[in-house]
Amino acid sequence: MPANKMCKRILQRICSEAGKRDDSPFCREVARHIESCRNCREQAISLRGTLELYWCLEREEVPKDVSARLARRLGLRSRP
Repeated sequence: MPANKMCKRILQRICSEAGKRDDSPFCREVARHIESCRNCREQAISLRGTLELYWCLEREEVPKDVSARLARRLGLRSRP
């Protein structure tokens, strides 16, 4: 499969299967792809850096009404 189609398929699966265990067949497939695809490897490195910065930030509680409005605007179900 050409790299760009493989990248698109991998990205779709990442989005749909986020949160799976690191040793799942899916995660192993993603790791193999990232090892062989320079573009995806560079994006993964960038994403990893962004996530590290994000997790260092202090958490602030979002008011429930703001959260509900945002969820409605995005077409998502709001959390109780």
